[in-house]
Amino acid sequence: MKLFTRLLVIITLGSCFAMTTNVGAQESSDAGPSRMMLAEEAQTSYERGITLSELDPEQSVAAFSRSADGWRRVIANGVENGRLWTNLGNAELGAGRLGHAIHAYLEADRLLPGDAAVRRNLLFARSQVPAKFDAEGVTVVYDTVSQGWHLLGFETRWWLAAASWCTFWTLLAIGLRTRRKDDGRRGEARGFGMKTSMMVTGGVALLLGTTITLDLVEDHWRAPGVLLEETVVRSGNGNSFSEVFSEALPAGVEFEVQDSRPSWHQVRFTDGRTGWISADDAVRVGAS
Repeated sequence: MKLFTRLLVIITLGSCFAMTTNVGAQESSDAGPSRMMLAEEAQTSYERGITLSELDPEQSVAAFSRSADGWRRVIANGVENGRLWTNLGNAELGAGRLGHAIHAYLEADRLLPGDAAVRRNLLFARSQVPAKFDAEGVTVVYDTVSQGWHLLGFETRWWLAAASWCTFWTLLAIGLRTRRKDDGRRGEARGFGMKTSMMVTGGVALLLGTTITLDLVEDHWRAPGVLLEETVVRSGNGNSFSEVFSEALPAGVEFEVQDSRPSWHQVRFTDGRTGWISADDAVRVGAS
């Protein structure tokens, strides 16, 4: 039953992979046949991993690992986009490397802010992390509100904002041109309608523009990172300092970087607690 459930999960997450592999392959083909070959091999390994999920779980994990290695090589060769990182996240999740999967989805979210498929896969991966933290008030409010505007994709919001902004200035130009010609009640009614339309279109443009800006600067504002393996959090930047938590934190736990020293990061978790972790046990989003 567990294998069947796992298979369904991987197939569901892989739906994004199946729809976007051609995109990654197309971009790879522009850069040279070697990248195209790497992308095709990564896709083949991923599909083999799905096929073997019930028949041979051990070989399935090995196939997913080969797929992840292939996508990493494509990215390392200079072809980087949100779809490739999503494919990598799906493969890492199938291989059981939860921390690496969450990191890949966060990179995809950085390049495709607000993308529904990326957010869905990221939320599922986060749900598999055994350690849970109660978020602080500000974080909860921001995350709750941002879920609302992420119902619309980034590109959709961008085009709506652009259209609203252009409409606002068009209405303003028309209003200024016709204001002198209008008189009486008819002119007042037309002017009221024009002002109302300008307020609506201007407000929509401002609101959507704000959400777009927040999506673009969120990674720089939060300086996010994720644990790649089980990690001991210490009160200082050295192994001699005391442990902050009673036990090591598992892979997949996310944090915000507050300071960095050689081989160490001072981090803040969603519940507000801080500590130091070895840089070898974690990765920062955008630093790959």
